[in-house]
Amino acid sequence: MSYRQTSTPNGIPKMPDSIKVLRWLVILAALIPPRLAHAQRDDADWLAQCRRDGWNRRESFCEIRQDRMRAPRGTITVDGQRNGGVSVIGLDRDSLIVKTRVRTEARTQAEARDLARQVRTVINGSMIEVEGPRNLDDAQWNADLLVWAPRHSDLRVSSHNGPVSVEDVSGAMELETSNGPLALRGVGGDVRARTSNGPMSITLTGNQWDGRGLDAETHNGPLTLRVPDGYNAHLESGTNNGPMSLDFPVTVVGRIGRSISTDLGSGGKTIRAVTSNGPLSILRR
Repeated sequence: MSYRQTSTPNGIPKMPDSIKVLRWLVILAALIPPRLAHAQRDDADWLAQCRRDGWNRRESFCEIRQDRMRAPRGTITVDGQRNGGVSVIGLDRDSLIVKTRVRTEARTQAEARDLARQVRTVINGSMIEVEGPRNLDDAQWNADLLVWAPRHSDLRVSSHNGPVSVEDVSGAMELETSNGPLALRGVGGDVRARTSNGPMSITLTGNQWDGRGLDAETHNGPLTLRVPDGYNAHLESGTNNGPMSLDFPVTVVGRIGRSISTDLGSGGKTIRAVTSNGPLSILRR
């Protein structure tokens, strides 16, 4: 399996993709969003880890901020920009909780703290994003957004260079990350998910898809689909360039290890999940 090297928007080469994918897999495991109570407890763990890890053996500053408001009308748009990831978790309440985990690094602790003051979480109606300084020579920052939204919400979520995950939300969704992992668990509705260069993990729940269907692709990374016993759906899956591992028998169309088109159980809404260049694993939950 091969992964192409990419660069950041300012032209700086990224780490080799083989190393990067392993790094993202670790991050992905941490970013698959837990329930609210668990996430609240994890703040202390995140702060401890943030303070231990160093990017360039410089001084770092770590901070968690939280905003709470009534849920806005319309599609909730969350943009992680180029410096962070986004997680959205569904709640049975008509409110929106936005948590921002900010980390900065600079030559001194004072400079790192001052840089953190320049990183802002901007909430404008249904739009949520993080703003901060660009083109820094001797410092850097990143900010991850954790959003708790009503369980029935329309979402537009993107990140240019970080993970995206959604859990327990049903609605019309457009989910995309240019360079990072994407994880879905217990989602429903009309969902379109794309990652250009990173692993994808999809966990289905219940016994059928609630909504129009799922259309998910990773262009350059492994794909893992977890399906419960007794699940009913029409499955479209495959990989153009990579091995395939199936935990239960399905009908394979075309060459083995390339494409799948089959009904699971009694059939139902279409679950499409494919990778262009990476291994495919379909697992029984």
